[in-house]
Amino acid sequence: MMKSKLYCLVLALASLLFLVTVIPTLAAEAGRYQALEISVGKKSEYNIFILDTKEGHMWLLETKESRVDGKLSGGLKYQGKLRPGNKAGQIIFEFGKTE
Repeated sequence: MMKSKLYCLVLALASLLFLVTVIPTLAAEAGRYQALEISVGKKSEYNIFILDTKEGHMWLLETKESRVDGKLSGGLKYQGKLRPGNKAGQIIFEFGKTE
Protein backbone atom coordinates (compact mmCIF):
# COMPACT_ATOMS: atom_id res chain seq x y z
CA MET A 1 0.00 0.00 0.00
CA MET A 2 2.88 2.38 0.74
CA LYS A 3 4.37 1.76 -2.71
CA SER A 4 1.10 2.68 -4.45
CA LYS A 5 0.84 5.97 -2.53
CA LEU A 6 4.45 6.78 -3.39
CA TYR A 7 3.80 5.91 -7.02
CA CYS A 8 0.72 8.21 -7.09
CA LEU A 9 2.72 11.03 -5.49
CA VAL A 10 5.55 10.69 -8.01
CA LEU A 11 3.05 10.59 -10.89
CA ALA A 12 1.27 13.70 -9.58
CA LEU A 13 4.55 15.60 -9.21
CA ALA A 14 5.68 14.58 -12.70
CA SER A 15 2.34 15.73 -14.13
CA LEU A 16 2.60 19.05 -12.31
CA LEU A 17 6.17 19.55 -13.57
CA PHE A 18 4.97 18.83 -17.12
CA LEU A 19 2.12 21.35 -16.84
CA VAL A 20 4.37 24.05 -15.38
CA THR A 21 7.14 23.72 -17.97
CA VAL A 22 5.71 22.43 -21.26
CA ILE A 23 2.30 24.11 -21.47
CA PRO A 24 3.58 27.73 -21.22
CA THR A 25 6.19 26.94 -23.89
CA LEU A 26 3.51 25.65 -26.24
CA ALA A 27 1.33 28.66 -25.57
CA ALA A 28 4.21 31.01 -26.40
CA GLU A 29 4.86 29.18 -29.68
CA ALA A 30 1.19 29.47 -30.64
CA GLY A 31 1.61 33.23 -31.21
CA ARG A 32 4.90 32.93 -33.07
CA TYR A 33 3.44 33.62 -36.53
CA GLN A 34 1.34 36.77 -36.89
CA ALA A 35 -0.69 37.52 -40.02
CA LEU A 36 -2.15 40.75 -41.32
CA GLU A 37 -4.44 41.05 -44.33
CA ILE A 38 -3.35 43.81 -46.69
CA SER A 39 -6.07 45.37 -48.83
CA VAL A 40 -5.22 45.55 -52.51
CA GLY A 41 -8.34 47.39 -53.62
CA LYS A 42 -10.00 44.68 -55.70
CA LYS A 43 -12.43 42.31 -54.02
CA SER A 44 -11.03 39.38 -56.00
CA GLU A 45 -7.44 39.96 -54.78
CA TYR A 46 -5.97 39.98 -51.30
CA ASN A 47 -2.55 39.71 -49.72
CA ILE A 48 -1.61 38.44 -46.30
CA PHE A 49 1.60 39.59 -44.61
CA ILE A 50 3.04 36.89 -42.31
CA LEU A 51 5.69 37.61 -39.68
CA ASP A 52 7.69 35.09 -37.69
CA THR A 53 7.97 36.96 -34.37
CA LYS A 54 10.72 34.65 -33.10
CA GLU A 55 13.19 34.66 -36.01
CA GLY A 56 12.11 37.80 -37.92
CA HIS A 57 11.28 36.15 -41.26
CA MET A 58 8.58 37.76 -43.42
CA TRP A 59 6.37 36.35 -46.18
CA LEU A 60 3.64 37.72 -48.43
CA LEU A 61 0.82 35.39 -49.47
CA GLU A 62 -0.68 36.78 -52.68
CA THR A 63 -3.97 35.40 -53.94
CA LYS A 64 -6.26 36.17 -56.84
CA GLU A 65 -9.69 34.77 -57.52
CA SER A 66 -10.48 33.91 -61.12
CA ARG A 67 -13.57 35.66 -62.47
CA VAL A 68 -14.31 32.75 -64.77
CA ASP A 69 -14.32 29.72 -62.46
CA GLY A 70 -13.82 31.30 -59.00
CA LYS A 71 -10.62 29.35 -58.30
CA LEU A 72 -7.81 30.91 -56.26
CA SER A 73 -4.30 31.29 -57.60
CA GLY A 74 -1.22 33.01 -56.27
CA GLY A 75 1.88 32.27 -54.30
CA LEU A 76 3.91 32.73 -51.17
CA LYS A 77 6.85 35.13 -51.52
CA TYR A 78 9.67 35.32 -49.00
CA GLN A 79 10.31 38.99 -48.15
CA GLY A 80 13.49 38.66 -46.08
CA LYS A 81 14.50 38.75 -42.46
CA LEU A 82 14.23 41.65 -40.02
CA ARG A 83 17.25 42.75 -38.00
CA PRO A 84 16.98 44.14 -34.52
CA GLY A 85 18.33 47.61 -33.86
CA ASN A 86 20.36 48.89 -30.95
CA LYS A 87 17.81 51.49 -29.81
CA ALA A 88 14.28 52.65 -30.52
CA GLY A 89 13.97 54.80 -33.65
CA GLN A 90 17.24 53.60 -35.18
CA ILE A 91 17.23 53.48 -38.99
CA ILE A 92 18.28 49.97 -39.99
CA PHE A 93 18.16 50.35 -43.76
CA GLU A 94 17.61 53.36 -46.00
CA PHE A 95 16.76 53.37 -49.69
CA GLY A 96 15.87 55.90 -52.35
CA LYS A 97 18.51 58.47 -51.38
CA THR A 98 20.51 60.05 -54.17
CA GLU A 99 23.77 61.74 -53.32
